[in-house]
Amino acid sequence: MKQSLILKSILLVFIAMVSFSGVCQSTITASNLSENWTLLTTKDGVEVYLKQEKCNVGADNLFTYAFVRLVNTNSIETSVEFDFQVKFDTGYAGSGDIKKTNHIISINASSSIEGDCTFGALSLLTHNPYLIEPGILESIDLVLLNIK
Repeated sequence: MKQSLILKSILLVFIAMVSFSGVCQSTITASNLSENWTLLTTKDGVEVYLKQEKCNVGADNLFTYAFVRLVNTNSIETSVEFDFQVKFDTGYAGSGDIKKTNHIISINASSSIEGDCTFGALSLLTHNPYLIEPGILESIDLVLLNIK
């Protein structure tokens, strides 16, 4: 009886771990963001980096963005599905609701792609100087990372 309960408990834990295998939670705090690439996580031969940079968007004041760099260390082309959430002291970017913004990008074998001031899926706005109450950046959370 006792052994059966232990086996059922182990099985339950195993099933829970398998169920959440596609969900990733890696976080970088605002104090750890810099102008240099910082490794956030590695999964199945793909490395995920972040850095922060000010960009001229044509306004008088510079906007601040976090850029994502994806490095494929595999010997074959890899498809990466990811989702980031930018967290401020006032809530998440946008209306405070967490919105799914999954992106899928293919990366050639043994190569990398990265965001820059031309923007796109690899760019995350972290400071708009024209917002009345912009909130203070707390962290950037990688909430989904699937490698195919």
